[in-house]
Amino acid sequence: MIQIFARALATLVFVVLAAVSAAPASAAAPLGPAHPTILNWNLSAAQIKQNCKSVIGNVDSSVKRILARRGHRTFANTLLPLEDANAELNDRLVAETLLFSVSTDKATRDASLQCGTDQTDYFTELSARPDLYAALAAVRSSQTAKSIYDKKLLQLWMTALARSGAGLSSSKRSEFVQLEKKLTDLQNKFQENLGNDATTITVAQSAAAGLPSDFVAGLKKNSDGSLIVPVNESTTTLFMENAKDAGARKAFYLAYNNRAAAANTPLLQDAIATRDRLAHLMGYPTWAAYQLADKMAQSPQRVFHFLNDLDAKILPKAREELATLAALKAQDTGQSNATIDAWDVIYYDNMLNKTKYAVDNEAIRQYFPVNHTIDAVLNIYHKLLGVTFVKIANPNVWNPDVLGYEVYDTRSGRFIGTTYFDLYPRPGKYDHFANFGILPVRKINGTFRAPISAIIGNWPKPSPGHPALLSHSDVVTFFHEFGHDMAALLTVAPYETLSAGFRQDFIEAPSQMLENFIWQPSILKEISSNATTGAPLPDDLIAKLTAAKYVDYAYFTTRQILLAKVDMDYHTMGPNVDTTAIWAKVAREDTPLPMYPGTHPQASFGHLMGGYDAGYYGYLWSKVYAQDLFTAFQKGGLENPIVGMRYRNDILAPARTKEPDAEVAAFLGRSMNPTAFYREFGITVNAVGAGNR
Repeated sequence: MIQIFARALATLVFVVLAAVSAAPASAAAPLGPAHPTILNWNLSAAQIKQNCKSVIGNVDSSVKRILARRGHRTFANTLLPLEDANAELNDRLVAETLLFSVSTDKATRDASLQCGTDQTDYFTELSARPDLYAALAAVRSSQTAKSIYDKKLLQLWMTALARSGAGLSSSKRSEFVQLEKKLTDLQNKFQENLGNDATTITVAQSAAAGLPSDFVAGLKKNSDGSLIVPVNESTTTLFMENAKDAGARKAFYLAYNNRAAAANTPLLQDAIATRDRLAHLMGYPTWAAYQLADKMAQSPQRVFHFLNDLDAKILPKAREELATLAALKAQDTGQSNATIDAWDVIYYDNMLNKTKYAVDNEAIRQYFPVNHTIDAVLNIYHKLLGVTFVKIANPNVWNPDVLGYEVYDTRSGRFIGTTYFDLYPRPGKYDHFANFGILPVRKINGTFRAPISAIIGNWPKPSPGHPALLSHSDVVTFFHEFGHDMAALLTVAPYETLSAGFRQDFIEAPSQMLENFIWQPSILKEISSNATTGAPLPDDLIAKLTAAKYVDYAYFTTRQILLAKVDMDYHTMGPNVDTTAIWAKVAREDTPLPMYPGTHPQASFGHLMGGYDAGYYGYLWSKVYAQDLFTAFQKGGLENPIVGMRYRNDILAPARTKEPDAEVAAFLGRSMNPTAFYREFGITVNAVGAGNR
C-alpha cells in the first residue's frame, strides 16, 4: 500500500568509496553470497512508456481477479494478493519512476514523470473503489489476520482506503479521484520546475573576495572574466558564508528565493485550493485537519500550540542573537547603525563562529574530504548497527558518478541489500538532499528480497586536481540521511506497506537522533582526516566547534517554526490563499527578521509539494523524540553495539508494524520525555510539559 500513502510517486521518500583506511569494515562471520536485486537503469523514453503501460495493465488484471472472487474472504485470499499486486507494481517500475529524479536526459525524465503520474493515478482510482473497501471489510470480519504483521497491514489498508474516498457517494468519489489526479499533476510539475531550474548570477572577480579558492576555480567565466555562479543547494552555503561583498550576497539571496517563482507560485496556490476541496469532500474543515487525523499530532490546534509555545519562549533569545550579528556587522562595516539584512545572517553567523568561537568553517572543510568522510561514516554505522559495507567495483547504476555498496549483517554474514550514493549535482537532477527507499524490504515465498536504497544529494563538486571538501553541516546532513538509508534496509517487516518508513511526524526522529553523533568529540576525531596531512581534527578545533553548536540556534529554530506555521496556515485558511502575504505575516510575527519584499521563497519550498503538506511541523515534533532517544546512547556509550542493536531491533526493525510511542518505550524502557529537547533552549520541562507537544 506504499503508493496509496504517497501523494506522488516522484516524491516517494521524504518521507539519503573506498573503505576506511583502505579496507571495508570486516565482518565477525564470513560474508555470505550476495544476491542483489538487479534493475535496468538504461531505459529509453519509449521503453519506460511501454513498461509502465504493461505493468499497470498486468497488475490491474490481477486486482480485478481478486475482487471478482466469490465466497468467503480471508486475509490469504484477498488482502495478501492485493498487497502483493501493489508491491509488484512498485517493484517493477522503480527504475522507470526514479529516473525522473536522476536522469540527465529530458526525454527520459519526461517519460519517467509520466510513468510516475500514471502509477499514482492508478492507485488513486483503485484506492477509492467501494468494492475494494467492502472486500477488505469482509476480511476484517473474518478475523483471519492473525499475526502482528497481518493485523497491522489490514489496519493500514482499511485506513488508507477510507481516507481515499472509498466511502463517498458515487458523485463525490468521482470528484475526489479527479482532484487527486489534478493534485498529482500540480505537485509533479512543481518539482519538475525546481529540478530544471538553472538560475545563476554573474559577479565580478572583485566580488568573489572571501570565496574558497577551490569553489572559484570550479566556476565558469564570461569573456570579461566575470564569474557565473549557479544558484542551488550545492552552492548556497559556501557562497553565503564566505562572500564578503554584500551586493553579491544580496544578488544570490534574491535569486535563490525567487527560483521558479513565476511558474511555481500559482501551482502551489492551485494545490492548496485543490487540497481544501478534497478535505471538505472527506468531511473535514481543512486540509490540515484531514492530514493530521492520521498523524501522531492528531489536530492542527495541537500543532499550533506546540509551535506557538516554543516560539514564544525562544523568540527573545533569537532577537538577541540577531542583535549580536548586527553589532558584528557594525564593527565590520564601520556603520554604527548597521542592521542585519536577510542576506547577512549566514555570513555574519560564520564570522561570529570564526571570531568569538574561533571556528573557521573553511578550515574545518579541510578535514572532511568526501571519500574519507563517507568511509568513516560507514564505519560508525558498521560498529553501531552491526552491518558491514563492501564497495562494489562496477555497480549497476544510472550514472557513472554513483557509488554502490553491498550491505551485510556482520554477525551472520547474511546479505541484506544494496545502497547507492549519488552525491553531486547534474542538470535536471533532484535538487535537494534525501534518501530514496528505491526498493523496500519485502518477503517473497518465505525469503526476504534484497532491498535497494539511495542517498541522492548535491554536494559541491571537486575542483580540478583537488578532492571535494565538506562542511561540518554537510557531514551532519549525510549522517542524517544515512540514518534513513539504514531504516530502509534494516526493517524486518515482511510487507512493503509496513517496511516503507514510519508515521510522517515520527519519520525524521531516528535520523535526527543520529545527528547528535556528529557533535561528539570522539566521533569527530574518528571521522575527520585533513585532506593534505591525514591528521584528524585537533582537539582545540573540536572544542571550539562543539562550543559553538548553539550559536544562533534560537534564530534558526524560529526559521523552522516559520516554515511549519506557513505550511499550517496555508492549509487551514481555506481555498483562496495569498501565499506570499501569509509568509510575510508569519515571518514578521514569529521571527526576528521580516521577509524581504519581492522574494517568493514558497516557490522553492519543495516539501509543500513533496509529501510534507500540513506536515512540515514534523521536523520539530519528531526532534522531541530524537533528543530523548539519544539519551540512551549518552548513558550506554556512543558506539556501544549493545545499545546500537537495541536501536536497530526496537526502532528500525519494526518500521510501521508498531506505533512510534510503543517503539520508543521499548527502546528507552519508558515513555518519551521531552526534557532533552527543551534543555537545548534553556527551557525547563516543567514550564512546558509533555502534554504541550
